[in-house]
Amino acid sequence: MADFTKQIEQRAQTINMNAGPSPLPQDALLTAAASLLSFQGSPGMGIAEISHRSKAFADVFNEANADLRSLLEIPDNYKVLWMQGGGLTQFAATVLNLNAWYRTKHQLSAADQVEGWYAVTGSWSKKAADEATRLGVKARKVVDGKKLGGGKFRSIPPGREWDLPQLEENQRKPAFVYYCDNETVDGVEFGGQGSDTEFPFSQIDPEVPIVCDMSSNFLSRPVDVSKYGIIYAGAQKNLGPAGVTIVIVREDLLVNVDEAVQYGSAPIPSMLSYKVMADDNSLFNTPPTFAIYVCSLVLRSLLESPPLPLAASAAPLSPLSDFADKKSALLYTAIDESAGFYAGTADKGVRSRMNVTFRINGGDEDLEKDFIKQASDLGIKGVNGHRSVGGLRASIYNAVSLEGVQRLADLMRTFREKHA
Repeated sequence: MADFTKQIEQRAQTINMNAGPSPLPQDALLTAAASLLSFQGSPGMGIAEISHRSKAFADVFNEANADLRSLLEIPDNYKVLWMQGGGLTQFAATVLNLNAWYRTKHQLSAADQVEGWYAVTGSWSKKAADEATRLGVKARKVVDGKKLGGGKFRSIPPGREWDLPQLEENQRKPAFVYYCDNETVDGVEFGGQGSDTEFPFSQIDPEVPIVCDMSSNFLSRPVDVSKYGIIYAGAQKNLGPAGVTIVIVREDLLVNVDEAVQYGSAPIPSMLSYKVMADDNSLFNTPPTFAIYVCSLVLRSLLESPPLPLAASAAPLSPLSDFADKKSALLYTAIDESAGFYAGTADKGVRSRMNVTFRINGGDEDLEKDFIKQASDLGIKGVNGHRSVGGLRASIYNAVSLEGVQRLADLMRTFREKHA
């Protein structure tokens, strides 16, 4: 049997702040490592070696679904799909499925234009809008964050300032409204339930499905799933390894995509059809069984041992929300108290709790490279900004400890004292 003493010591000396794939709970990784050799549900065969249609995997899959439903308090009229392809694939899948649903609902013709409204608040929502346009849906920007931020994504306007068209009584509504809850590249995040910067649900017609990409803040705070038509999230930030994507879709939005062709919908690959996946309980093809297994371990750990105590009657994800607030506050305090030596790239009201983005001394790239090196020497890895924007980015997802974030905050103070 392998001895993981050395590897565990190496992990203890490393603080992984990469933006994704990202750190996972160590206990889950150790269990997964042993299960690769021999899984308790199928002794003598590893979890990556058993059939996806076996009872052993069915037990894993069912438990993962049940735990996810418990954590997010998912209503019964929603399906949970485990899909492949990541967020980029969902940019297309959401459009294709909702286009088919909308065309079927209104019995349109191929000549009829379908419109989707996009709140473009960062790099990923921009890519999603671009993909919708490529697929033939008119992507109307109801928020243009780059225009608002003087050429950079740094803010989210209040809902009353969104460019939401006032539709005539018989005018067709959009097929959906789309937004990204947390922009990983730009460090911009919508607020949580009841906050001033929450998505403006009340300003959207309740008949119009709201689609949300929650990839980079999934399971970091309570969510009222009933307000959404579709939520999706790549696993590789807060849930598990890359290779599986969670899609939570309201049942009434599931449509036979082949029948929708007569109403002008393009043929859709079966692998991208939400109804096909829902009808086959995500087993239309061989799913990424090992990735789902690791997700199941993480989900169970969040239920059984949250990072902070769960208060009576509080939502199951409340401890994760409080934990994220505590961690991000350490870094934002270091930024705000630096007299301008550090500058956040996002406006204060919409700063991300997951991806803390900042520049040093007005964007001094030499100092920033020095900071990244010093952080790495201390075992703090992955704090360089995204290649498209530069600067610094500390991704402090659920599995990053409070102590690890404190070490980065301490470095920020000592580095400033030396170079300011």
